[in-house]
Amino acid sequence: MSEKARPIRIAIFSNQEAPACQVVSLPFSLEGYPPVELEIFQGVASLSPAEVRQALKERQPEGFDIILDGEQLALDLAPEPVVSGPRARMLEGLLCQLQEFRQKQEINTGIINSATDAIVTINEDHIIIGYNKGAEKILGYTREEALGQNLKLIIPPPHKDVHQEYVRRYVATRQPHVIGKHVRLTAQRRDRTEFPMSISFSVAEVRGNLYFTGIIRDITETKEMEDRLLQSERLAAVGNTVTHIAHEIKNPLLIIGGFARQLIKATELDDKARQKLAIIAEEVARLEGMVAEMRDFVRPPVSQKTLGHLEPLLTEVLEFFQENFKEHHIQVRLQEDGSLPPVSFDANQIRQVLINLFKNAVEAMPRGGELTVATRVKGPNVEVSVIDTGEGMPPEVAANIFTPYFTTKEKGTGLGLAICNFIVKEQHGGRIEVESTPGKGSTFTIQLPAVEASAD
Repeated sequence: MSEKARPIRIAIFSNQEAPACQVVSLPFSLEGYPPVELEIFQGVASLSPAEVRQALKERQPEGFDIILDGEQLALDLAPEPVVSGPRARMLEGLLCQLQEFRQKQEINTGIINSATDAIVTINEDHIIIGYNKGAEKILGYTREEALGQNLKLIIPPPHKDVHQEYVRRYVATRQPHVIGKHVRLTAQRRDRTEFPMSISFSVAEVRGNLYFTGIIRDITETKEMEDRLLQSERLAAVGNTVTHIAHEIKNPLLIIGGFARQLIKATELDDKARQKLAIIAEEVARLEGMVAEMRDFVRPPVSQKTLGHLEPLLTEVLEFFQENFKEHHIQVRLQEDGSLPPVSFDANQIRQVLINLFKNAVEAMPRGGELTVATRVKGPNVEVSVIDTGEGMPPEVAANIFTPYFTTKEKGTGLGLAICNFIVKEQHGGRIEVESTPGKGSTFTIQLPAVEASAD
């Protein structure tokens, strides 16, 4: 590690009553200062004094306010490091200006580095030249890793070339597309995971060069909150309608179903008539179940959680499906990764979730297959995975599988998995996720917080 540079010490004697150098104040800009132009003569050590004087003469020395000659080649300077007279006052102003510039630069750097948002600046060649601590935290790359790299480092594949084209177009036309606006895009962390971000773009032109700055905010939590709010608004919009419909058709369904079941027992009816009545009774029962499902979704019962273990409940539900598994030629395998800690859960609600997942797994394997139920502890959570070797789902279906009223079944309501999602997330503070590959099967994973047990 190199030693810290020794500070340059300068003494200033001033006849002015006001302090020679003012304390730094707003604004943090260059406004109010005259521009400074430097003429630098390089390689003068190899020239003779006469050659140096000739080079200076060609530049019209009377136009310079100060001439600094550390080698005493251009002028016959005294050996003492003392400058007096008008030149001293000129140098005094420049030194005070430099001191204030450095202080303001330190303030600006401190403000930018301490910002919680990521602030990234690139040049016209798409090279990162500015990168604060907020960017380190959000994006995962250190300053040393990011500076000097192409911005593609943090842009996911679909947007890499598009963003570079935006910069190229602005440099060529000066017509902004996203500059000066807040937009939502996707960024990529060091571990290659992608996350939603809100970013505002700005551009600064300094001495003919353009510098583009993006202020990035990770909006993962915001987007999840918006999704929950959108779902709540959607449920509120349909809640009253569903409740009204369920109330209006419940009694007629009871009457129709009751009469149909009574007529089936009548001895004077032939088999064909009984078959039709059986279909009526079956469809009425299906509609009653659909009405109950819709009612439970918009008016869910209050969760009654108790402290306990999930294994007995899993065994109970698997035994309930035992005949169903045999009938559909499904082999069941239980995969336990050690014993599970107790969790706080509503047995009836989690039973409903497991029944729904097992039912869907059976329907996904019409020609038989293998169902694996895996349990494990993962971090602070207890996990239960239901893995089938069925038909699987394309990405667009898997992405909407928990959306209310979304279904791919002819007679489905699209509420089964939405209710499961509500029970696990809202009622139990957990998560339910799905991974699926068309033709290979699906994996539904429930996570319930084990730490809730210690809280209870």
